[in-house]
Parts: sequence; structure tokens; C-alpha cells
Amino acid sequence: MMGQFDASDRPLGREVRAHQPFVKMNRTKLPLLAASGAALLFAGCAQASALSDALEAVIDTTPAGLAKSAASRPGDWASFWSDTKEGARYIMENGSDLWVVPTFTNHPAWNWDNRSEENAYPFGMGLARQVIDDRGNERMFFLVSFVDSNYRVEPMVGYSWVARWPIGNTGLHWGAGYLAGITMRGDYMWLPCPLPLPVVKVGTDTVSFYTTYIPFTNVFFMYTSIAIDNAGSRKMPLSAESPWVKTPNLLYGSWGWRYVDNGEEESPNTVKNDSVWGVGLRHYSGRSWQTDLRYKKGSHDVKVPGSRDMSLDIETYSLTIAYNIDVAQTFRLFAGGGFGVSHAESDAGSDWDVHPALTMGFTWAATDLIHITGSMDTNISRFKGVVDGRDNDYVLKGMPTEFTLSVGLAF
Repeated sequence: MMGQFDASDRPLGREVRAHQPFVKMNRTKLPLLAASGAALLFAGCAQASALSDALEAVIDTTPAGLAKSAASRPGDWASFWSDTKEGARYIMENGSDLWVVPTFTNHPAWNWDNRSEENAYPFGMGLARQVIDDRGNERMFFLVSFVDSNYRVEPMVGYSWVARWPIGNTGLHWGAGYLAGITMRGDYMWLPCPLPLPVVKVGTDTVSFYTTYIPFTNVFFMYTSIAIDNAGSRKMPLSAESPWVKTPNLLYGSWGWRYVDNGEEESPNTVKNDSVWGVGLRHYSGRSWQTDLRYKKGSHDVKVPGSRDMSLDIETYSLTIAYNIDVAQTFRLFAGGGFGVSHAESDAGSDWDVHPALTMGFTWAATDLIHITGSMDTNISRFKGVVDGRDNDYVLKGMPTEFTLSVGLAF
């Protein structure tokens, strides 16, 4: 009919020709799009696999990795926790004992304008138990306690893993790894703080030197360890002929040198380090423990420009408990802690302080009756009103640390 449009009259050939470029474009690009998608999928899978492998490698450095590799573990929390307990048990039962000495704290000059007022000598004590795994890497649990930068006690407990590589044929090796621990500090209200830190080291299987960087306070902390391969012997009871069994008590006298730090190196106030003497009573108990009751006293010259020179007397009563590591039948290393009560007195005044006390050293049973002990004993004490020419709020952060040699009668 004239004037009416019928769809059947549409020129079909023209319609097909109009859509041909679109069809050709899709036929050309679809394979490219598919290939790109496949490549992205493959890359994503590879990246996920790499991340998974990296995560498994990290998990294998934990105590759980000592019991079973992450790749062979189901991946659930229960199995990880079970393997962690098994790995920790293995380290504690089969590891060597380590005698750990906090050595030095470096406050970088580029960040610490007042570095001379910060404590650089973290005197204290430390113990650890370590195994070398089948790859030659170190795994250990540790407990250390030392004097922090602010002249307060700082305890730290945790786990450390260090990969090791030999240095030629020298018998030395170097290593790198981490420690993961918990610490408490006075300037953080004694709240438990997590402490994941990097670690590097150099040493032998027996003696090692470690350094870690603490980003929270921007300092480098150094410590030394001596390893004693005693996993088998410490499980055996001491023989009746052991000097620590035959004569478990020791009455001794000591003499040595006392270090006193006034906590302000650049100030006009100077405390002279001087000699110290003392007496003590020790008792050995169980397989590896000792308890010491000590008294020590020393006198120190104090110079304050603008005021007269003076003498400062410091006496300390301390009670400590220490763990012993048997190196030989008649020679032991020990480390431990407790508390002390100190009294400081000068012409300016006197003050008492109750404080933590740390101890570490060695004992040699020269004979059944004569024992010789060398020790470092740190008393983290503070005194007010004992320095002439300073106001009443001035605190002498002395941390008196004694390096002494003792001779005792065992009974």
C-alpha cells in the first residue's frame, strides 16, 4: 500500500554491510583480549604463589618450622600452635645453654644531641637456650635484663632466628635474622611492648657478637653470647662428689672496682669510680641454682665546681637468685637477679633506695673447700639530696656496678 512502510522492505544486504566492521574488529581483538586476560591471570597466580612461598619461608623460621615445614602443614591455627609448642619444647630440652652479656648501647650522634647524658653501658645479665637446625641456622629463646638508656632496669624475653653463612675457612660465620620479644620500660609506664627487631652477628659456634637496631628509640644495642653444649649433661643429676653437692654453702669475702655513673657526663658533677669490698653467703640448690645474700661498701670522691669536694659512701644489701651453667665439673657460669637495698651518704645528706639487682659471673671450685668467684653485680639505684651544690630534686642515677673477685670457704 502506498505510504506504508513494511519491515520486509528493509534492504538486508545494506544492513549486513553496515555491521561488518564491528564483526571484523571483534574477531581481531578478542584473541588479544583473551591472551591479555590469561597473562594477567597467570601473573596474578604467580604473584600469589610467590607471596605464599615467602609467607611459608617466614613461618618456617618460627619454632613451628622446627617441628614441621609450613608446606606440609594443613594451614590452620590449631596445627600451627601445636607445632609451635613442639618446636619450643625441642629447643628447651635439646638446646645448648647460652650465657648472654649485654655489652654496649650506641646512641647515634646524628639523632642524639644529648647522647652523653644517656647510658651507654647496659650492665646486666642474660640467659638463652639455642639449637642449630639442619640448615645451620640459629633458633633460641632468651631472657635478658639490663640498664636502659635512662638508667632504669629493662627486662626482655623472646625468640630469635638467625641465618648463618661461613666466612671462608676461618671457622667464623656471619649471620642475619630477627628477634621477636616483649620488653617493659619505665618511660612507657612499664607496659609490655612487642619488640620485633633485626639482628646481625659474627662469631663461632661458641662465642658470638650480636647487634640489633631499635627504631623506637633509634639506638644500636650490642650483646655477646657464650654457648655451652650441655644439653645431655644438664639432664643428669649432679654426682655426690660434685663440689656443689658436697659443700653446698659458701661464705666469701670480695674486693674489686665499682663503677658509678652520675648520668650527666657533660655536667660539672663528677663521681670517681673506686674500690669496693664485700662479704656474702651463698647456697646451692637443685641441679643449677644458687642464692646469694651480699653486703658491699665503697667510698667515692665527688667534685662539683663552685662547691667543696666531698666523699660519697654507698653500701648495698642484696638478695639474688642465679642459674648456673656447668662448663666443667668444677667451673660454672651464672646469671640472675633479685633486689637490693642501698644507702648513700655524704656531707650533703643521705638517702635509701630499694631497687633491682642483677648479677652474672663464674665460680671455680679450686678445692673442695676453697671456691673463687668473679662477678659483675649491678644495683640500679637512685639517690636524692646526696650531692652538695645541687637542688633537692637532683637525682644521682648511679647504677653502682661492682666488678669483684671473691674467695670463699665452702661447707
